Amino acid sequence: MRRETDSANLGCGATASNVRASSRRGVTLFATAAGMTVFIGMLGLTADLSRMYIVKNELQTFVDAAALVAAYELDGTTQGISTARSIATSGPNGASSPNRWHFSTQLVSAPEVSFAQTLAGTYQANPATGSGYRFVRVTTTANLPLYFLRVFPGVPNSKSISSSATAGQGKETSIGEGVAPFSPDAHIADKAQEFGFTRGQMYDLKWAPPGQRKKAGGVCTGDVGFTPGGGSSNRGYIDIGQGNGNSALRDAIVNMDYHLAEPLSEGTAIDHVQGNKHVGPALEERFYQDTDTTAADYAHYSGNGRRVLVVPVNNAGSPALVVGFAQFFLRPGSWNNNNDPVCGEYIGPALEGAAKPGAGAPGDLYKVKLFR
Repeated sequence: MRRETDSANLGCGATASNVRASSRRGVTLFATAAGMTVFIGMLGLTADLSRMYIVKNELQTFVDAAALVAAYELDGTTQGISTARSIATSGPNGASSPNRWHFSTQLVSAPEVSFAQTLAGTYQANPATGSGYRFVRVTTTANLPLYFLRVFPGVPNSKSISSSATAGQGKETSIGEGVAPFSPDAHIADKAQEFGFTRGQMYDLKWAPPGQRKKAGGVCTGDVGFTPGGGSSNRGYIDIGQGNGNSALRDAIVNMDYHLAEPLSEGTAIDHVQGNKHVGPALEERFYQDTDTTAADYAHYSGNGRRVLVVPVNNAGSPALVVGFAQFFLRPGSWNNNNDPVCGEYIGPALEGAAKPGAGAPGDLYKVKLFR
């Protein structure tokens, strides 16, 4: 009897143990399944968030570059606005090589482009005039499909991602590297009157020797009847730290070397280079570095900017003082032999490193920057 009882008890004990083991396995499976669900969810969250971050950066790179390139096209004209809009829309690479996002699998959609006269001003898509419009804002939006996050309640199937950038022509007070070693004499020492210059007219960047100025062709057409300040020592080219040597003057013209301790600003005294230097070969070298060497004047020009010079304008006094800055264009044959003048076409406000004049006030100096 005892053996049967013990066997019965043993059988009951084994059954209870199996139940407990099975129960533990069930809990473990449930916990594992729950853990895997959380893990996969976190993995999916990380994957989708990473894709959103990458796309945001891709779009931001596009709008930054598009805004910067577009800002160089703003020259105070409606044509400048139109060109800036076209470049910002197609992107800095142009329509032949459109910008892409999502690991280069999707085209960047046409961005919104707007313009303003001040950084904090009202941005307009279609200004009635280009005058004074120095800032451009580019905004684009992409719709990114979500693969994992959408399994959570309330999460949509896609996420709209936007990026925006504002670039423009910021006003500068001085310039060093990038200035050309010439200083035209102002006819009127007033920036608001563009120094008495007329856009499209030719003025002396280098004056001919005094004896030659009275002969036919001895003065550029815009300076006929005008007497430069500084007497015979004023030849138009100036010392920006390079000294009086021809080789150093060539480096200042071609390479835009600048060696003064301080940049040029309004009120800076101009130090004229003494003697009659032959700057023609250096100007010709720079001229033929341009991608457009055929345009007869600035109105027909479409080059890379090597024929465009940023120069300080002086007050034609003694001493000569900087009263502002201007942009000049080199026409073909603007220089001949050593005794001839070098003429430059006045095209407007100075914009550093640009193929176009600035869109701001005459006489001021501007530089393209990314603001936000």
